Amino acid sequence: MVPYQELLIRLLTGFLILIMGLIIAQVTSNILRRFIKGIEVNKTLEQQLKIKINLENYISAIVKYIIYLITIIFALNQLGVSTKILQTILVVFIILIVIFIILAFKDWLPNLISGIYIIRTEKIKLGDKIKTKDIKGKVIEIKLLETKIETNNNEIIFIPNSNLTKLELVKEKK
Repeated sequence: MVPYQELLIRLLTGFLILIMGLIIAQVTSNILRRFIKGIEVNKTLEQQLKIKINLENYISAIVKYIIYLITIIFALNQLGVSTKILQTILVVFIILIVIFIILAFKDWLPNLISGIYIIRTEKIKLGDKIKTKDIKGKVIEIKLLETKIETNNNEIIFIPNSNLTKLELVKEKK
């Protein structure tokens, strides 16, 4: 076979792999999103753990991008890109994901742990009047990530739970 014909076949095959991978990723993502919505994971998380998180979108997006990555690897492999280059791309991609996850959870995780601590120990309860730093008011809602306080001026303030456990907190007697 003539070399340019072989190259053309490799390019067409790589392109077809890419198109099929994109279609499979989209279809799989939609099916997974509907399945997770059907078993009402978000509703269960909200009722049981008081966490409002759109898990169906996050999980379906993660699966979709993993399929995209696998598709790109197969397409590049079909084009004859060496395994060393593919491994380097994969390592860089994994490092970027780890950095993104660390940056995304750097504030979320301490607030979650503090929220669990506050709820379990009942250090603060609904209706308590508290003062921390320059904020003084009545606790009207305690969630896992933040606590809602109503000030004397009828302002609603959301305080991250990690601030309530780190800063000095004065609880007024009822």
